[in-house]
Amino acid sequence: MDSLTFISDICGQLKKLKRTGWVRHNIPLPESDSDHMHRCAMCALLLTQPPDPRDDYSSTPHNAKFHPSKINTTKLLRMAVTHDLCESIAGDITPHCDSGLIASKYDKEEEAMKKIREIVGDPLGLELFELWKEYEEQETVEALYCKDIDKFEMIVQGYEYEKEHLQHKQK
Repeated sequence: MDSLTFISDICGQLKKLKRTGWVRHNIPLPESDSDHMHRCAMCALLLTQPPDPRDDYSSTPHNAKFHPSKINTTKLLRMAVTHDLCESIAGDITPHCDSGLIASKYDKEEEAMKKIREIVGDPLGLELFELWKEYEEQETVEALYCKDIDKFEMIVQGYEYEKEHLQHKQK
């Protein structure tokens, strides 16, 4: 395991990598990938709290599997804090990027995760790769929750930017 390379080159790059969508929209001081994943992890932690009694998880068998007591919150937290790790090498590819780049997104990210696995070494490297793959496949409840958290965090960040930057322009 090359811990220093993982911490400095991989995790360090995530702190420098600004989120493509915010850069594209000329947001001053846009959040980094690291900022994004940190708040995603904080959102994932909320699932360790008792559910709101107003939430109905019993109306259909499909809903029951989403009850917080049925979620592996440790796995969800680990997925949330690492779901964009591949972007440290592959970059932050969004639906608004070049079509060729979009078409190769999965392959670029998979290659990045293989490289990260090699740098980190197993068993952690394997876990990181498997968490990324599970997130991408969107077949488990934890992966679905993580994707929802990912989108929710983006909406909250957009709301914050709107409050901060649009209000100043309107005055």
